[in-house]
Amino acid sequence: MRRRLAAGLLVAALTLAGCASAPVTQPVDPFAVHETVAGTGFHGELHLPSDGGGAARPAVLVVGGAEGGLTVDPLAAALARNGFPSLAVAYFGLPDLPPTLSRIPLEYFAGALRTLAAQPGGDPHRIVVWGVSRGSEVAQLLAVDFPELVAGVVADSPSSVVHASSVSPDIAAWTLGGRDVAYASVAHQDDPQAPGATIDDAAIAGPVLTICGDADRLWPSCAFADAIAARSPRVTTLVRPGAGHAFVGLHLQGAQAPGVAARSAAAGGSAEANTDAAIDAFDRAVRFIAAVGPASG
Repeated sequence: MRRRLAAGLLVAALTLAGCASAPVTQPVDPFAVHETVAGTGFHGELHLPSDGGGAARPAVLVVGGAEGGLTVDPLAAALARNGFPSLAVAYFGLPDLPPTLSRIPLEYFAGALRTLAAQPGGDPHRIVVWGVSRGSEVAQLLAVDFPELVAGVVADSPSSVVHASSVSPDIAAWTLGGRDVAYASVAHQDDPQAPGATIDDAAIAGPVLTICGDADRLWPSCAFADAIAARSPRVTTLVRPGAGHAFVGLHLQGAQAPGVAARSAAAGGSAEANTDAAIDAFDRAVRFIAAVGPASG
């Protein structure tokens, strides 16, 4: 089941049954009920498990990277098919959102977490943030700064430091309370211990799963993953030999989706290694999410 949540739409929420679907630009699950929800304050796609009932289970907020938009929506859909209410959130590159990854408030994502916590079937105390690439910075920062909202983190092709915006090395990517979150200089952007820009993973109370491929061409995600693990005993590291960058999401988008072939080539790794890695990493992540306990913040 999938719902569109769009910022600032002055329309009444549609009911879950018997309603016409709203127009969509992402691939549509034929078994989904598509719904527009007013007043959420963010732009995203919500997927609810088809069974609907039963015991409350963990929910997942999915945050993509520098590609923008909602390319991670297929990942959220796949998580819902495995029983987890899941929300893919966009934060730039769509109408009514910033055009670039620049000075995005972390509070924007906290609002999405609160909306996800209110959805049926999910345990509001067991929300995991799955962040891909630049989204891994968001996932970790949310766990540090909003511990009451985040029970666990999946850091997919992660960074252990905060990077600058996508438009200038002199502009912050993220803000908190109206202030820039400190970021790495150009000279230290590939340094897992970049001075003044490392993420305080030791402060994350819940478990963290890092996923990386050792053939990543976009940044040293496995070195970043090692640095995250060195800061906390609650980190589990999954390294996939021969795989590239963000291989789970690219696999789930499908080779025929617009832009996927070019992004896969730039990301590194062989097609076979990336496919095998994606299947294995997703299965392990599902088990990790299922085992996450309540947030302790």
